[in-house]
Amino acid sequence: MELQIAIVDDLQADRERLEKDIRIWAARQKVKITLLKTYTRGEDILQEYQQGMFNLVFMDIVMDELNGIETAGKLREFDTDLLIVFQTTSREYAFDAFPVHPFDYIIKPYDTEKLGQVLREAIRVLNAGNTTISIRTQQGSLEVPLQKIGAALSHGHTVDISLTDKSVLQSRMTFREIEKLLLPHAQFLTCNRGVLINMDHVDSMRGSIVQMKNGEQYALRVRSQREIVAKFSQYMISRMRTHMGG
Repeated sequence: MELQIAIVDDLQADRERLEKDIRIWAARQKVKITLLKTYTRGEDILQEYQQGMFNLVFMDIVMDELNGIETAGKLREFDTDLLIVFQTTSREYAFDAFPVHPFDYIIKPYDTEKLGQVLREAIRVLNAGNTTISIRTQQGSLEVPLQKIGAALSHGHTVDISLTDKSVLQSRMTFREIEKLLLPHAQFLTCNRGVLINMDHVDSMRGSIVQMKNGEQYALRVRSQREIVAKFSQYMISRMRTHMGG
C-alpha cells in the first residue's frame, strides 16, 4: 500500500515534526510514500484538492480562519473515502468532529508510538478497502470492493447494489444471498425488509429515516426501529472508542 499524505497545521514546528516523524516511520517500516505535502491553512488544501489526491490527511483542529472541522467537512464533499486524522490538544473536540467521520485522533503533544499505531491502522484499513465480494450480474460475475457498497436493495428475485458514487449494479442474486456475503462484516446492517446498508457510509439516523453520505435515504423498519438505531449507535461508539484509545 502506498500512502499519499497531507498535513494541515498552522504551526510550523508541529508541521515539521509530524512530517519528519512520518518519514522516519515509513523508512523503518519500508512503507512507500508517494506524496507528502504540508499546508498552513485549511483554505490552501481545499483550493488544491482533487478526489484521490491523498488517502490520509492529518488535520489540526484549532486553526485561524477556517478550522480543521470545517475544512474536513468541505473535504468530505469531494471525497467520502479519505482518512482524516485530527490533531488536537484536548479530547473535548472529539464529538464536535464526529459528524465528518474522522478516522482517528492524535492528542498533542503526541508520542511516536501513537503515530505509528495510527499509520499502521490506516494501512490496514486502506488494504481492507481492496477486499471484494463477487456479485453475479447479467453481464457475469463482478468483483466489487466492500468499501464502495453503500446499500443493497431487494427487488423480488434481483438485488440492486447501490454504490457510493450513486451508480447501481443489478444483481441476479437473491437478497438472502447478498446478506450472507455482507452481514459477516461489522459495518453492514439490515435496516428494513430488503434493505441492507453500510454503516460506514451513513450520515445520520433521524426518526425513521437513514440518511446516507451520498444523499440517498432509506426507511427504517418500524417494528425494529429502536433495535436498529441501537445497533447503529453501538457501532459508532465502538469506532469512537477505538480511535480515542478507550
